[in-house]
Amino acid sequence: MSNKSKLKWSDLVSPTMSPDDYLKYYGDKIGNIYRTYEPKVNALEKIKALLENKNEKLKIVALGADWCPDCNRNVPKMIKNIKTIKSKNIDLRILYGVMVNALHKPGESIWHEKRSPPEAIDPKFNLKKIPTFYFFNGNDDLIGIIVENPKWESTLEEDLLEILEEKL
Repeated sequence: MSNKSKLKWSDLVSPTMSPDDYLKYYGDKIGNIYRTYEPKVNALEKIKALLENKNEKLKIVALGADWCPDCNRNVPKMIKNIKTIKSKNIDLRILYGVMVNALHKPGESIWHEKRSPPEAIDPKFNLKKIPTFYFFNGNDDLIGIIVENPKWESTLEEDLLEILEEKL
């Protein structure tokens, strides 16, 4: 069994931002992406129904940084998805501040050990690229991960639906 399969919601120790705080703080940088993104409503409706039918909660944490173009594109899209679903069964948190260690040697973490949140270098998180979205069920167990971008010709909401259909 790999370390990442043992990851629990409780392993998240750093302060996080709510989606609203994120939108306020980074709105000038990402506001246009958030406003113009049009989620696939069919996938969102299936996500909401799946959570309700199984009486399940979904906890999501996004690890990233404001300097990261993929974070600036995908975190606002995930926020738009969750806000569009309008479910009390979903808790999305954002953990920013991941910094690259430009002088890392082969075998060392790419993330700066002292300037990044501890989750960035915690082997349980197995953070390779950002943003990384970690999905946990109501029992705080890790059920899936989306790394950096959705799959080819897919969307974040379609990838999330696939995770939920397989793991809930």
